[in-house]
Amino acid sequence: MKKVPYLLALLLPVFSSSALADTVYVGGTMHTLSKADFNQSGNNYTANIDVIGDYGQELIFNVDAIVAGKGIQDVSREWRCLMPRNAQPWEFCAEPDWLITYDQDFRYQAEMKITCNGIAIGSDLDNKNELVNGFVSDKDREVKLLVNKRLTTGGSCQQLTVEVNGVDVKSVDNIDLNMFIVEEF
Repeated sequence: MKKVPYLLALLLPVFSSSALADTVYVGGTMHTLSKADFNQSGNNYTANIDVIGDYGQELIFNVDAIVAGKGIQDVSREWRCLMPRNAQPWEFCAEPDWLITYDQDFRYQAEMKITCNGIAIGSDLDNKNELVNGFVSDKDREVKLLVNKRLTTGGSCQQLTVEVNGVDVKSVDNIDLNMFIVEEF
């Protein structure tokens, strides 16, 4: 008879609709997540992690992530006709010379938000935005995100939700996340 609840506990993550990335124990060892542990929706990633050991004490949440991928590059061109010196503004430009101006804007920005049973734990935002004068050949970038927060949840922290959002990116290729949830000694 004890086998039925044990079997149901094993199969529950299989039938769950959201990514469940194992269990974090308060005061346990460092817990690591990769991109495969998250559910993806576009460039937004969500992982739900069960938490065991919140009995109402003050908890220290320490979550750091490296998010890497490809940035977005916008190129704008401005075409101007080089008018002869004595030409009137309403005259059509008959000169064959054109001035081309390139403004390049390169962006890579990601955000991490952490909640536990609807309680806001913290968030962080980082970017590798660069204005360059020329073409960006290497579009691979990475940002580092950190949430380090002390909080008392009153024993309600049972499931941690970690959201990693590619705010202004072409793609998120890798997520390397480490977390501790500990109580003060």
